[in-house]
Amino acid sequence: MLKRIFAAACVAVALGGCAQWQAIEQKVGAVVSAVSGATVNPQAVLVASNIFDGLEVTATNYLRLAKCNGTTPVCRDPSATKVIIPAVRSGRVARNNLQQFLKDHPGELGPRGLYDALQASIATLQAAYAKYQIGGAS
Repeated sequence: MLKRIFAAACVAVALGGCAQWQAIEQKVGAVVSAVSGATVNPQAVLVASNIFDGLEVTATNYLRLAKCNGTTPVCRDPSATKVIIPAVRSGRVARNNLQQFLKDHPGELGPRGLYDALQASIATLQAAYAKYQIGGAS
């Protein structure tokens, strides 16, 4: 009889410890989810994707120009190229991953980190276009 009581006490302690551990694990999981799982509306993703698509076309056309050498009237500035190429590459990755997420999870909110990366690419391209007067920007 004493062995059964002792066994029941051990099980109760073990389960109690397990329940406390699960509570801690749930709280940590909630914090991690809140920080890393921030989401964005699918319509915002669509708008940002369309803006990026337009900027990408302008970048592609600009990068097809010959490098400026002092003799060509219409050319691309190597300083602009150094800014535009990485912004287009990172923007493409973010846009493609966001669009794939929305295809795989229709009606769900998209990951905020990818959206922020896409927005950063958009801002970088817009700033470069204004600085280097590309595509009619001034």
